[in-house]
Amino acid sequence: MRNKILILGAIAFAAYVIGSRSVTVKKSESVPHQLVRLRDERKAKKDRELKAKKVAAAVKDVAHDVRKRLN
Repeated sequence: MRNKILILGAIAFAAYVIGSRSVTVKKSESVPHQLVRLRDERKAKKDRELKAKKVAAAVKDVAHDVRKRLN
C-alpha cells in the first residue's frame, strides 16, 4: 500500500513538473504584447465571433420570452 502511494505521488509530481515547464512564455515578450497577439490571432477572433453569435441568439430568445411574460 505504501509503495502504491509513493508511486502515485511520484507520478503526480512528474505531471506537475512537465505541465509547469510546457507553459512558458518568451522572456522578451511583455504582457501587453501578449494581449495584443492573442487579440489579433485569427483562431481567437473566430472563436470570439462564434461565441458572440451564440450569446446574441440566447439573449434574443430570453428577450422574446420576457416580452411574452410581460404582455
